[in-house]
Amino acid sequence: MIYVRVVPVLRTPAGIDAFDYAVPDGPTYAVGDLVWVPFRRRKTPALVIEMLVASPYADKAQDVTGAYAGIRLPESSVRLLHWLCEWTFASKSTIALAWLRTLPKRPADIGPIRRRETKGRMDAMWTADADRSLIEAAKNAGGRVLILTPWLASAKRLADEIPDSSLLLAEQADGMFFDRWTDWASRPSGVLITTRVGSWLCPIAETVLLHLPEQDDHKQDELNPRYDARRIAAWCAQHAGTEVRAFGVTPPLASDEPAPDIELPYEIAIRNPKGYSPIPMIQADVLNTIRSHEGPRVIVHPVRGVSARFTCRDCGWQAVCERCEFPVSQEINAAACRRCGWTGSPPLSCLSCGGFDLGKSIPGIERLKSAWAKHERDIPVEWRTLVVDEYEATLSQHAIVVVTDASFLSGAVEDIRRDERLVAAVRHLASRVQAVGGRLILQASEHHATLLETCVTTDGYRAYRDRERALRESFGYPPSVRLVKALVDGNASDASRWIETAAPSVKTAGGELRGPYAVAYRPRRRKARWVVHAVFPKTVEHRRLMAIFQPLTKNAIIDLDPIAFFR
Repeated sequence: MIYVRVVPVLRTPAGIDAFDYAVPDGPTYAVGDLVWVPFRRRKTPALVIEMLVASPYADKAQDVTGAYAGIRLPESSVRLLHWLCEWTFASKSTIALAWLRTLPKRPADIGPIRRRETKGRMDAMWTADADRSLIEAAKNAGGRVLILTPWLASAKRLADEIPDSSLLLAEQADGMFFDRWTDWASRPSGVLITTRVGSWLCPIAETVLLHLPEQDDHKQDELNPRYDARRIAAWCAQHAGTEVRAFGVTPPLASDEPAPDIELPYEIAIRNPKGYSPIPMIQADVLNTIRSHEGPRVIVHPVRGVSARFTCRDCGWQAVCERCEFPVSQEINAAACRRCGWTGSPPLSCLSCGGFDLGKSIPGIERLKSAWAKHERDIPVEWRTLVVDEYEATLSQHAIVVVTDASFLSGAVEDIRRDERLVAAVRHLASRVQAVGGRLILQASEHHATLLETCVTTDGYRAYRDRERALRESFGYPPSVRLVKALVDGNASDASRWIETAAPSVKTAGGELRGPYAVAYRPRRRKARWVVHAVFPKTVEHRRLMAIFQPLTKNAIIDLDPIAFFR
């Protein structure tokens, strides 16, 4: 009797992820096959990860029901599954579900997925026009090409430029999602454009084109399993014979490669309280420049709604979300939490002093639009916030782009990485504006002015990188060290007990533990959460880190490669 070890395509706890089934006489299976198996009184798809001549569960093993659409993934896909399971401390079944989602019950026959042998390699090109370079590479690559991009908007933009390409996106229905990846995988050539949701297809592609690798949105930071599309691509270049080519604008902080010059009409306007204009948040001289520009005009204002906060002008009190206690923003007729999505009635007065003026806050984009319609109605303007689909949409040729407060471009991120993300965001925006022959104006505080004036040049970025590396080294943060982040739920005592348990093995590897740090703005219905940092020398091998933290995953979420240190 032959047996197969399979991973069912459903969510299971870590460590409970593979089950043995008997193979009845007649059918033959191999590693990588998708099959039907009976599981908990129903039939479910599963992935074969091992062939067995004997099983410790032989007396209880049920029979495999049959093949699923004849699909056989490459053996390298199964090896990727094993590696990702170790890297993320998630069960193989959970990862398989994240990859395949809910599979159709009556699929058409697809057959085995084959790919031609290629020599694995990985290289990166840093250029001011990364989009155009990637598009040309996709057109000339041949064979099966997978493009990984960090955002939905950039995926759609690339699809418009690359003939006969298709999109694989998280918001697609499960049936369409299945049809898209199987149609691409069953053809000898074609271009599939996806975000991190399709990064598991890297072993099936001959060529993977990685778009803007400096953008952290390639990493899944909120949900489990927390995997990074960039690391999956790198693994496939090393272990799956995949050619990986990266196209970016800003080399990572740890790299010594030069950043390209971005050449465009570029201006930093230092915000001055005396430089006000009839339009809130727009300096008078910047407004005059917008008026005189003869091409399209785009104003990027990061604050949605009417104002950033309900803040009392008399005592400084702020209204907070009923669910997570994050300060709420003012919509036209409601209060909205930008963190958890809660909406409710706006406060009518200050709960601290009873005052009625709650307008001491940064004005939102709706107030700017209203003022523009009143004072500049004859000048057309396109308004954008930092919502990705809106912000990353295509720019018109020769547009002037004005950002009302450049410091917001770094996003809601802790201080240790704020400048790093701000520099990458500014360079990315500048490259997009340069590509359409436009002009860029960034309004900024005096604190940020020098950094933003120089970061778009090769020499300026090098000087920033040297300063930032020295700062990180003095405080003991990456890239000078290896940082592992643990999220522990419970009270402070629970976090302290976890630290006591982890301390011996961490110290044996030359590491130290820092924390716990409380995670702010947790919904009230959930337990408090704490961040613990484990800091190691750069020379510590990854395998050793996995061995240290594998026994500690029962009471914590472990992230071996965090992009947000304090969340």
